Amino acid sequence: MARRRRGQFPQPKKENGQWKIRYYTDQAQPDGSTRRVRKTKCLGPVSSMTLTEARKDALCFIQPINEVRPGIEHGEKTLTHLIIEWRSAVKPTLKFSTQKNYEWAFAHADKELGQIPLRELDKAEVQAYLTRSSEHLAPESVRDLRARLRSLLTLGEDWGWVPPGSNPAAGRLRLPARVPVRDRRLPTPGQFRLLVDGLQQPYRTIVGLAGLTGLRRGELAALRWDDFDQGTLRVDEAVYRGRLGSPKTPRSRRIVKLSAKAIRLVEEWREIAGHTQPRDFVFSIRTNSPIDLNRAIERVVKPTAERLKLPRFSWHDFRHAYTTWGRRAGVAAEVMRDQMGHTSVLMTQDVYSHLEDDGGAARQIGDYVWPDEVDRTS
Repeated sequence: MARRRRGQFPQPKKENGQWKIRYYTDQAQPDGSTRRVRKTKCLGPVSSMTLTEARKDALCFIQPINEVRPGIEHGEKTLTHLIIEWRSAVKPTLKFSTQKNYEWAFAHADKELGQIPLRELDKAEVQAYLTRSSEHLAPESVRDLRARLRSLLTLGEDWGWVPPGSNPAAGRLRLPARVPVRDRRLPTPGQFRLLVDGLQQPYRTIVGLAGLTGLRRGELAALRWDDFDQGTLRVDEAVYRGRLGSPKTPRSRRIVKLSAKAIRLVEEWREIAGHTQPRDFVFSIRTNSPIDLNRAIERVVKPTAERLKLPRFSWHDFRHAYTTWGRRAGVAAEVMRDQMGHTSVLMTQDVYSHLEDDGGAARQIGDYVWPDEVDRTS
């Protein structure tokens, strides 16, 4: 362990048109020993920075180094080292779906930034990495990369691998604008009824429940027969890539009320289902394992929709439609939040509800401003 050092207060000096400072730090060596290393930090060009500004920047830079507790500065650690440590210390504590999400982001970051020492990884490098990623990834994927990298480097701060307050993925970065992959396809009630009536079992009941309960596809696949009880449905499991686990969030564990039509669909399927014991999966394959709803939507639901000359709806479209129908039917936003398993009413209202004005608002405002004007469009 390196001994406690006195504080350093290097003064900026002009070198090749740049303000620079030199300082010392303890670094871990491959053999486990430590070595006192002298380094140089470039603060910025002389042409755009005064001496006073350079001194302030130097103080901000050197302060975390001076305040490091007795120990070793992990100056030679790279992002790859941090990812490896995350896998052993943090990954086992996460849900399987969350692990997959983080692993995708970290594998991408490791390929681009893995060999850069953490002490050299700055905001400019992170910005360049995100800009390169935006050339072949969707905007939301780039934002996800940034969020995962920021959380990883925050963990590095907690462990003392990254100087406090110097996370290069935090703060303001230029990210690509959010662009929807496609417009949301919300079925009308008539289209939804037509699709449900055109499907064979069990897909008839699966799609019916998707639109009449707003369940996520993983929650639908994980349903068991003993989850149904006197017009209600208990949601306490979810399937992700064939693996059974807990729902998305703690609020996703909920009791969902069923309509009369939803109950009839479930009873209709139960009469012909192959596995009907209390702990059997409602929608299962021959081995009594949960059905793969990703395959179901592509191989059965979308082809049926095309045959009926309907849009190719996704599972998430049904979830959005459920919220929109509820709002149009006058259901309170708080009730819809609980039915959907959201943590916030704002999520239910702003993201999942899609209400369009039929002209009523325009007429009301027009009548208020010009009460004597005849609305010739009505």
